[in-house]
Amino acid sequence: MDGNLKEQVCALLEAGGGEPLDGGRFLPLVTLESGARVGLDGSAAWVFAPEGGAAQVFAPERGQVFFEVLESRRDDFDARLEEAARAAGLPPEEVAFSFPAEQVVRSVLSKGLPTMTRLALSWLRLTEVRALRADIAAVSRDPTMPGAIRDLAERLTVRE
Repeated sequence: MDGNLKEQVCALLEAGGGEPLDGGRFLPLVTLESGARVGLDGSAAWVFAPEGGAAQVFAPERGQVFFEVLESRRDDFDARLEEAARAAGLPPEEVAFSFPAEQVVRSVLSKGLPTMTRLALSWLRLTEVRALRADIAAVSRDPTMPGAIRDLAERLTVRE
């Protein structure tokens, strides 16, 4: 995340913006269908806060925690992120670009579950496909995946 954006989020939270969360503050930006919220914490890290559950800070090895985000249409999710960022006085595009989409998708693909894999592949922006080339190619060759998912992965595989 850009240092300037980090400073802006921290300043906003230190000034009482957002809401309390686990001894710090949290700026919820998107509420998902389940009531879970996704936003930024005091260190400007992405947080998944399920309704009535323990919030979890994003880490690549726990990216699947953010799986529910993939159930939203990508355009809708990005638009809601940008709208909430704008309302909070943060740069909308920087906030949207800082969301760890590639890492969440990579984590979900590594689980090898067909339904989750299909959602993850469908959620990607074309600009993110090259960074996930090896992961997507592995899905296209996975004999345990249904043919339609392998075909989708094959179509998304960017040739070198």
